[in-house]
Amino acid sequence: MALGLVVCVCFFVILEAGLRVAGVGSKDPTHDPFVGFSAVKPLFVVRDGIASTSPARLQYFNAVSFAATKPQNTVRVFSFGGSTTYGRPFDGRTSFSRWMQDLLSAGDPSRKYEVINAGGISYASYRIVPLIKEALSYSPDLIVVYTGHNEFLERRTYASLFQQGGTLIRVRSFVEDLRLYQVLRSILALIVPSLEGNGGSTESLSSRAGGTSGSTAKTVLKDEVTAILDRSAGLDLYHRDEELSSAVADHFSHNIKAMIDLCRNAGVPILFVAPASNVRDFSPFKSEHDNSFTSQAKMDYDAALERAQRLIKDGRGDKALDILEGLEERDPLFAETHFWKGQALLAAGRNEDAKDAFLRARDLDVCPLRCTTALEKRIEQITSREGVPLVQFRARLEEIAATSGARAGAPGNESFLDHVHPTIERHQLLAEMIVARMREKGFFAPQRDLTERERHALYEQGMKSLDREFFATKDLNLAKVLRWAGKKQESREALRRASAILEGNPEVHKMMGGFLLEEKQYLEAIAEYRKAVELSGNDPRMEFSLAAAYYKAGRKKEALELYEKLFADNPGNEDVSADLATLLLEYGEVGRALEILQESLRNTPGAQSLFAPYALALAMSGRPGDGIPWMLRAVVAEPGNPKYFYNLAGMYALSGKKKEALEALNKAVDKGYSRQDSLTADPVFESIRNHPQFLRILERIR
Repeated sequence: MALGLVVCVCFFVILEAGLRVAGVGSKDPTHDPFVGFSAVKPLFVVRDGIASTSPARLQYFNAVSFAATKPQNTVRVFSFGGSTTYGRPFDGRTSFSRWMQDLLSAGDPSRKYEVINAGGISYASYRIVPLIKEALSYSPDLIVVYTGHNEFLERRTYASLFQQGGTLIRVRSFVEDLRLYQVLRSILALIVPSLEGNGGSTESLSSRAGGTSGSTAKTVLKDEVTAILDRSAGLDLYHRDEELSSAVADHFSHNIKAMIDLCRNAGVPILFVAPASNVRDFSPFKSEHDNSFTSQAKMDYDAALERAQRLIKDGRGDKALDILEGLEERDPLFAETHFWKGQALLAAGRNEDAKDAFLRARDLDVCPLRCTTALEKRIEQITSREGVPLVQFRARLEEIAATSGARAGAPGNESFLDHVHPTIERHQLLAEMIVARMREKGFFAPQRDLTERERHALYEQGMKSLDREFFATKDLNLAKVLRWAGKKQESREALRRASAILEGNPEVHKMMGGFLLEEKQYLEAIAEYRKAVELSGNDPRMEFSLAAAYYKAGRKKEALELYEKLFADNPGNEDVSADLATLLLEYGEVGRALEILQESLRNTPGAQSLFAPYALALAMSGRPGDGIPWMLRAVVAEPGNPKYFYNLAGMYALSGKKKEALEALNKAVDKGYSRQDSLTADPVFESIRNHPQFLRILERIR
């Protein structure tokens, strides 16, 4: 029997080796076991032999064009990444891609150099993989990738992977790397085409609800980015989730390796940039207290943190440090404390300790829109293991920070315009570093290096074509980022500077409307939103913002009319469907809301924004038991959202599941639910209102 087993193993080993030698059955690097897409549309469209950025994607990408068939004596480079590669807060005209092309062309007039900027605003690594696959059909000579900042920007869940467990995931990864497995999978796919689907698209509505544990199908994302911070709840949708962070890191590793494999299979070199961020002069987007803190404990903690900040600003960093170290001991995961501890340490001249505190603050940010240490390490480990060049941009900026100004060694405003976007000078520096690394690695390179004077003259010439409005866009984009970060005063100041020059820009008026809305200046806010709609030529995105503004201002009839118009124009927009259905539920039109939601879920089964309203619609139609699995899916998608746990508790209570209702209510309070009056008066909790645990929950809120 043992001999038979040995023979069998040897047979499969030889078969596997033969398939590898023959080049058969290689794994498709673009296969993503973590997420799928509702559609993958090309970035470039070809007409009359010229490839240009698709008009439908100009909201996210620079307008570029090039010959679809690469001309002779032409060197073609594609650069990929997020908004840094794009060139934000400006555009491609000041990005490192542009300066690379200028440097290469000036250093080698004997060849034509094309550096094509394919950076997408808010694009994460999993969205870059299919772009690289597309670009490889245009005969590039090099792929450059700057990624890592946007991995937490879109809402997705890895529930199916959590349920599998680490050991099973590793076994699956090993098996999927086998050529024999890939050959058998290809054969089976021909017989059963649904194996190639994105997980669940042919299921019925009821089966897609996924039972009581939520769906195990992987998240299906829209064809374009839907950033969490663009939703009305914004920062409120971010909560600490270590399990999610770990899965995001694994997904990121998968994508980096997929990019390398794609290029290696095509015989095209690839080069990565170590992402850098502003850690010294940009505080965390969101900090979150320990769940055990009472409301009073949070108030006391925040008051102490404000005292420490005042002491630092008054030049008494030593006194502030005592307070901050005490706060760190009480709540070691509160990101803002570490940021201000870094400021106090910096004032005391303890630069290395300050740098550590700043990095800790960045890594503990509950809304991590700067590449974390965990992701930085993944890039370094994978590029080192695979023998792929890594341009040490972050280390260079740390070096600059250590030898200038406060000599902190932690990059700040000397290198960045906001949290991650480098100054134009740093884009120029990065371009120089990439060109130098190309020469070092033996890639094509210019015939000679330019002198410092020649580079300076080249940069000056490149800046001459940029006008006043171009630089004003920096303030508009900075205002958006600062508002994302909850830094309202700084955001308004940046918006004021932009509005002085960009009066006819609809985004300016949309942002002004947002600030006025928060201040409950409803008439003025609506006027600004209407102006944004008018200036944009009735852009549906601006109309959607106006509809949301009507709703927040209490003008629900006008909101309903506009949502109805948007829905009629584009019934496939899941966010419009979700908001319209929610408003219809408030009007008691449960049947119509159900109809809209069911149709939307049939068209986009993975649309997470639809899960919660559909669950509520089912509950309001007298079917709370049917709504529970859908609210569980909403909870899985946004595990830190207290409203979802509250609604889930209500559905359990209506279904007679008292224990589960009380558990969900406790979870809601853990996540920050604090409306004691609503909980006390809500009729759905009538069955548990006198339960001792319900009374304890009320006491917790108090």
